[in-house]
Amino acid sequence: MSRARASGRPRDGSPPLLAASSAEEGRRTYGQVNSLGLVLELKRLGSHPLREIARLEHEAAAGESPTTPGILIVGIALVVWAFVALVIGAVVLVTHLIAG
Repeated sequence: MSRARASGRPRDGSPPLLAASSAEEGRRTYGQVNSLGLVLELKRLGSHPLREIARLEHEAAAGESPTTPGILIVGIALVVWAFVALVIGAVVLVTHLIAG
């Protein structure tokens, strides 16, 4: 027996299931679907980061997903951020050695 009624609400009073009916999906806006996808991606990334990074690399290499540009932009941003942090650290170190 299913725990959901025709109205979509569970009989036992628990919150509705995440899976929406096709009629509900048709009413969702692009932003709602995109934010739901982002939430699910972040949950996966938080629970298994190494496995998720490998999956995202494979997904970006395939280039078929609508999230590919976002994956590539975040990857580039992380590399640039690491480089800037390294340069700032080197400047602070050199300044400290010269001043001291």
